[in-house]
Amino acid sequence: MVHRLARAMSPATAAAPAVGQLRARAVGRLGSTALGIASTSPAYSLAVTVGLLVAAVGTAAPTALVLSAVPVVLVALCFRELNRELPDCGTTYAWVQRALGPRAGAMAGWLTIAACLLVMANLAQVSAVYAFDLVGASVLADSRAAQAAAGAACIATMAWLAYRGVQVAARLQATLVVVELVALLWFAGRALAQADHLAWPTLQAGGAGGVGGWTTAFLAAVFLYWGWDSSFSTNEESDDPRRTPGVAALTANGILVLLYVVVTWAAISWAGVDRLAAVADDDFFAVLAGDLMGTAGGKVLVAAVLLSGLASAQTTILPTTRTMLAMGRDGVGSPRLADVSPRYGTPSTATWVFTAAAAGIYVLLVTLSDAVLADSVAATSVLVAAYYLATAVATIRFPWAAGVGARPLWRVVVPGVAATAFGGVLVLALLDLSAVSLLVVAASVTAGAPLVRGTAVPRSPRPRPVPLEDPS
Repeated sequence: MVHRLARAMSPATAAAPAVGQLRARAVGRLGSTALGIASTSPAYSLAVTVGLLVAAVGTAAPTALVLSAVPVVLVALCFRELNRELPDCGTTYAWVQRALGPRAGAMAGWLTIAACLLVMANLAQVSAVYAFDLVGASVLADSRAAQAAAGAACIATMAWLAYRGVQVAARLQATLVVVELVALLWFAGRALAQADHLAWPTLQAGGAGGVGGWTTAFLAAVFLYWGWDSSFSTNEESDDPRRTPGVAALTANGILVLLYVVVTWAAISWAGVDRLAAVADDDFFAVLAGDLMGTAGGKVLVAAVLLSGLASAQTTILPTTRTMLAMGRDGVGSPRLADVSPRYGTPSTATWVFTAAAAGIYVLLVTLSDAVLADSVAATSVLVAAYYLATAVATIRFPWAAGVGARPLWRVVVPGVAATAFGGVLVLALLDLSAVSLLVVAASVTAGAPLVRGTAVPRSPRPRPVPLEDPS
């Protein structure tokens, strides 16, 4: 069944790549949805976040997950609207450039790349540690040198698979996502079946509670959903570039909301608030799942988290390299970044430049200290909030071919609310960061400054977007 589903991920009519262009019609709605789900790393995200959510707001954690999905869906609607008008694999970079100017576009593109570089370090360490734990090599799991070597190998392997073509990636993600979702739903089913009572979600926070508790829960929950925008980064390779990514991203968000709420509710019902809050700083699957599912079941969940990290690593490489390609073909950075493999129809130079940078940053951070790596990943929340905010603002300012008045709800109201929400998220995230995380944010922005200063009018201006007929 998984094999047949994997085949369905890619349209049979995929075209051979034209010289210098990505492979057209290579990804269908199922494939694009799988990429959006996998990029969020559901199993790993839940493993390290459920305890934190429960410690912050107690039985209101599922409610926090639902409420925090609202601004995420709003910004997804902004992506959908912009993509309808200009389906460009550079996504936020291309849209901000058109709406706010080349330098703003260059900074938005750089923030996207920087966020992905930082999160790759975390995913590489997760993959390395869980791989060692799965085979019982606890000594290697505690060794920084072993973590560095195994994590770098994971990055290189997933980059090679991503380079082999988006169809290969979509089929692989189909398998990994199905296995991951089955394992999580198995856990949820066992937890609900063995729970003494069902702890129904509430609006009144337990745990830390108050403004601080809700702020912590909201930030953690919002960034559980980060990754769905990978569906838009393969727009030029989609069977319907203007519509498939939007449908896929919204579908992925719907599945993720349901999955996160059910698993979190099941965990609270079975383990209780106090047990989960006690493992707020740990992987609650690793600490508690053995009690529920036994040794073999615990190993299955460890494998699910490992697959989650690997899947997310690949689906982080896919959108980032396409952002770099779009910047390269506009002359932002090196034009070599626009190189496309004539055989696979994927970014070539961009893939290996990003892989080398991600592996180098990971090895550096993992050899410094776990605290530095954790703080660096925490800084990702600010970078993501910033480029989501930029996308919402770009939707309002975009030079729509048919004008803003043609679709005012989607081009003014929704992006206005999204911009307000993510502006607030950005402020909360900055206030919540440690000094080291703030330093990482400052360093990331500063590192992009030369790119912005060297940006003028794009060397290859894109044609004016063609207006779409309103499908309604």
